[in-house]
Amino acid sequence: MSDNTAKSSIQVIDRMFTLLDALERHNAPVNLKQLAADTLLHPSTAHRILSAMVQNRMVDRVEPGSYRLGARLQELGRLVPMPDRPD
Repeated sequence: MSDNTAKSSIQVIDRMFTLLDALERHNAPVNLKQLAADTLLHPSTAHRILSAMVQNRMVDRVEPGSYRLGARLQELGRLVPMPDRPD
């Protein structure tokens, strides 16, 4: 990471994307303990960020302490324009 990138990053947003990447790697809902281990985040930090993502529908809480990617991500993905295909 360059010095400029490191200085301009926002830690909580970086951690949120780290959690999203970890959730992407699991085909089934994953528990908080595993997500914390996968991301090297303290469980309380992971829980706090996941709770905010649940409120915003980016992540679903399947059962207490178990998470998966949320429907809002799919909704946003549908809004991304597809690049034109070359003829």
